Amino acid sequence: MRRPERILEVGTAVGFSALLMAEYNPVCCEITTIENYEKRIPVARANFKAAGREGQITLLEGDAAKLLPTIEGAFGFIFLDAAKGQYISFLPQLLRLLADRGILVADNVLKEGEIIESRFAVTRRNRTIHKRMREYLYEVTHHESLVSTVLPVGDGLAVSYKK
Repeated sequence: MRRPERILEVGTAVGFSALLMAEYNPVCCEITTIENYEKRIPVARANFKAAGREGQITLLEGDAAKLLPTIEGAFGFIFLDAAKGQYISFLPQLLRLLADRGILVADNVLKEGEIIESRFAVTRRNRTIHKRMREYLYEVTHHESLVSTVLPVGDGLAVSYKK
């Protein structure tokens, strides 16, 4: 819809989403993607190479919290699909990097429906993630520079448009 020339993905995994974005964006684009899990990195690189996209997709290895502050320029589209408990800590840097009229999509924000539950209904080991995801959703839906909606598709998507 926005035809972004620069895309940022936080959470590469094996590269599936980056490859889809490269394939279906109607304009030629540059994609930067970040992955921290060592075992996924070589798989993603191999997938990018097999698809002939290694020149279009730049894979940054390491912790997004450390890498995001080093990235410059604006991105027309940002896809957030990393550690769910870190979304709220990534948000200030993502907003810095998101171009005006850009789109930020955060995946898996409903956490199998747990997000709408009371924190006391959530297992103790998931309460921190639950709390942080609720903070993220509150922030993007109340931020003065964003217009956001949460879609109950799959495990939930938060789609934010930067005014």
